[in-house]
Amino acid sequence: MKSAQKYDVIVVGVGSMGAPTCYNLAKRGVNVLGLEQFNIVHEKGSHAGQTRILRKAYFEHADYVPLLDSTYKLWAELEHKTGQKLFHRTGLFYAGPKHHELLEGVKLSAKKYNIALKTLNEKECSEQFRTFNFKENYEYLFEPNAGYVEPEKVISIYAEMAKNKGATLLENQLVESWNATNNLITVKTKHDIFTARKIIFTSGGFTQKLLPNQFHKLISRRQITCWFEPKKPSLFTNKNFPCFIYTTSKVPGSFYGFPLVLAGQDIVKMGVKVGYHYPGEIIDPYALNNFINEKDAKLIKEFMQEFIPDGFKSSFATKSCIYSYSEDGHFIIENHNTHKNLSLACGFSGHGFKFAPLIGEILADLCLNGKTKHAIGFLSSDRFK
Repeated sequence: MKSAQKYDVIVVGVGSMGAPTCYNLAKRGVNVLGLEQFNIVHEKGSHAGQTRILRKAYFEHADYVPLLDSTYKLWAELEHKTGQKLFHRTGLFYAGPKHHELLEGVKLSAKKYNIALKTLNEKECSEQFRTFNFKENYEYLFEPNAGYVEPEKVISIYAEMAKNKGATLLENQLVESWNATNNLITVKTKHDIFTARKIIFTSGGFTQKLLPNQFHKLISRRQITCWFEPKKPSLFTNKNFPCFIYTTSKVPGSFYGFPLVLAGQDIVKMGVKVGYHYPGEIIDPYALNNFINEKDAKLIKEFMQEFIPDGFKSSFATKSCIYSYSEDGHFIIENHNTHKNLSLACGFSGHGFKFAPLIGEILADLCLNGKTKHAIGFLSSDRFK
């Protein structure tokens, strides 16, 4: 075993939140170490799948909207800084039974914060979104300034920018143990020992085992997404087909999807990606494999056949990933109550990636200053007490 390598801050998990956190620390002159148990970009966590929706009319909780205002600015800054297209503004089509709580939440956030949102009648829907089948007693909304971002690409960019600012990022470094004594954090991996004054956990579904006494109700679940070859590909390009969130009267949760995108790092084929957003099977994230819950895949295929039939010629890829659910489905972002040198962000419950640039900034604030200007009080774990 080598002698301990010293840093100012150690970030455990260099993924959706860890990569931007490493960058935000490094650009402030901090000697930061990022430890990733896999490769920086991989398909064994929560960020895999090529696309994530970026939206502002937040049905989960209106208090997210001020954070999203800041996040949208950071996405624009990141594009300007890198010269790369990361946010694809396709608009977002919402559909579901009238008075459904999801749609009511969308309208509430839009009204409270003056977010552009249009209510569509069936004629307008059929003219603008002819790829969808429409149902009687359903309601239809459109958020024009929404779209999608590319998670794997974004993580790679943040990791590279962090290294350019002096951060040390190590791949394939599984944390076996860690402890905090006085003002010293010690982290052990299979081959190395590292020390730092502070530590940040951005470890997704693996947080539960790294902090077992902190979150007894943080649960890892398997989520399923499918890629479809459409009958009429020209109808499903970014120009012609929006992202969508669709609720039905048949099952809880919602279905969501994207225009034609690549099916994954190992499948160089364009497809319409569709997922089912509802808590899936409880799993051990360390035992994640390519097992697919065919029941969930069947639900997605049936949804496509009923509501977007031109998008389903055949299904050519089905993949699973990990969502880490908090008890109430909201994020946990804070400094630890008893370990004053420990910060963390977890429990993103399947809707966190859009906030990634802002989470990196917030965690750097919390770690270095003990506070942040951003309104995250509603995301403290104190709400569970």
